[in-house]
Amino acid sequence: RLIPGIPPFVFIVPEGWVLDEAPGSLAVLRSPVEIDGFWINAMLNHDRVARSVDFKVAAQVTWAKLNRSGMKDIKESGERMLRFGNMPVYVRGADFTAPDGRSLSQMHAIWFAPTSDGGKVVDMFQLVLTAPSKDMPAVVEPILEMISTFRFT
Repeated sequence: RLIPGIPPFVFIVPEGWVLDEAPGSLAVLRSPVEIDGFWINAMLNHDRVARSVDFKVAAQVTWAKLNRSGMKDIKESGERMLRFGNMPVYVRGADFTAPDGRSLSQMHAIWFAPTSDGGKVVDMFQLVLTAPSKDMPAVVEPILEMISTFRFT
C-alpha cells in the first residue's frame, strides 16, 4: 500500500493491430506485418513524475529526449490539446531522418492518471506512434481512437 503500482487501465486495440510487448514499455501496438522493412508501432509507457509536472513540462522533457536520441533533422509538425471524455491529452507530431536514412514520423500523446490525494507524484502515460512518414496519415486515426477508449479502472 505504501508503494503503489501502475494505475489499472483498459483500452480497445484498433482493428488489424497486434498487441505485443517490448522491454521498458507497458505495451506495444504494432502493424501485423512489416511494411518496407519497418514495423509501424505505438509504444505505451508509464512514468511516475513530480506532482509539479504539467503538460508543458512533460512536453519539454519528452522533446529534449527525442532531440538526444540521435535522429537527424528533427522537426515538430504541430501540437495540440485534445480531450477524450474527462481525460485531457497533449499530442505532438515530429518528423526526422532515422540513422538508416529513412524518413520517419512520430505522434506523441501524453496524459495523466487522475489523482485523489495530495501525494508527491503523479502517474504520467505516454504513447509514441512511429511510422514511415508516408504511412503516418493512415495510422494516426486508429491510434487516436484507441486513446479515446483508454480508461482507468
